[in-house]
Amino acid sequence: MKLEKLFVAFPPPKFLLPPFTGLAFSDSGIRAIQFSRKGNEFKIDKYKELSLAPGIISNGQVNNEEVLVKALQDLKRELNLKYVKTSLPEEKAYLFTAKLPIVRGDELLTAIESKIEENVPVPQNELIFDYKYKEHREKEHLDVVVSTLQISVAETYVRIAEKAQINLLSLEIESHAIARALFSENSSGTSLVVYFGLEKVGLFVVRDRIVNFTSTIPIKGDSLANLDFISQEIKRLFMYWHSLKDNVDRPERKITEIVVCGENFSPAVVEYLSTHNQTRTILGNVWTNVFDINKIIPEIQFTDSLKYVAAIGLALPSENLL
Repeated sequence: MKLEKLFVAFPPPKFLLPPFTGLAFSDSGIRAIQFSRKGNEFKIDKYKELSLAPGIISNGQVNNEEVLVKALQDLKRELNLKYVKTSLPEEKAYLFTAKLPIVRGDELLTAIESKIEENVPVPQNELIFDYKYKEHREKEHLDVVVSTLQISVAETYVRIAEKAQINLLSLEIESHAIARALFSENSSGTSLVVYFGLEKVGLFVVRDRIVNFTSTIPIKGDSLANLDFISQEIKRLFMYWHSLKDNVDRPERKITEIVVCGENFSPAVVEYLSTHNQTRTILGNVWTNVFDINKIIPEIQFTDSLKYVAAIGLALPSENLL
C-alpha cells in the first residue's frame, strides 16, 4: 500500500498547506527546524535539539513511547509546534532498484508489487512502499527505486505524534530527507553520503538526488578509532556499486565524491577518507537548498548544522514524501 493512504484521503491544495516543521528522530535525540520564505530563499523561524537518554530509541526501534511522547509535548510547547513532517528510521527500511517495462497507473503498481515479493523478506501485506523512477524510452524500460517499510513501524511514529497532539503531515525515510537537504534540485552524478549517527554510520549512494542504495554499519566509540573499518566498508561498497552490470563503463554512474554529515564525528574524518579512498571528500552543506551561506550567516553553527541534515530535508517543500 502507498504510505500516504495511512494519513490523508483528501490532501489539501499546495497553497493551503500550513507552515510545518521538519522533525527528525535519531537514537541520540530529536531535532526540529522550520523555515519561512524570504524572497527566493528561506529563513530559519525556529529550531531545537532535544537529547534522549540511551535506549529510548535503539537502532530506530522505539523502546519507550511514554518518554518519547513527553519529550515531544515539551518540544511542542517550547516551539509552538502545530504541523510536522517527520523521519522514519533507515535501519527499518528496505530499498532496492528494479527495471520495469514502461507502464502506467495500476499496471506500474502491480509490477512494483511483484518486485517487492522478490526483494523484501517481509510479507507484502505488512508493508507500505513508495517509489521514484526514471524513464528510458530508447531502452523501453523504467529504472525504479522502491522504498518499503513495515506498517507497524510507521504506525508507531503516527501513534506517538497523535499522543503528543501534533498534526503529522507526512513521514519520510531518513536517507531520502538527507539527500534532499544536501543536493540541489538540478544536481546530477553519483555521490556517497557518509552519515554518522550514534554508534553507527549510514552509507547512502545518491544518484541524481535519488537514493539508490543504503547500508548501515555499527561502530563503537569515537569515530577516529573506527576510521580504518569505515574506510574498508566504503571500499567494499565502491567495488559492489561499480561492478553492477548497469554501472560498468558508465562514467555518470561512478561515485565521484563522498559527502560527510551527521553527529559525533571528527573533521579529521574528511581528510582520512579522501586519502584512503582516493575520492574527493567534503563536509556536507545542509543549507544548499535553503540560502546562500556566502550571503547569509545562519544562527546554527556549521558543525551543529550537520546534525540537523535530516530535519532540514524534511522542512523543505516536497511533492513526494514516503
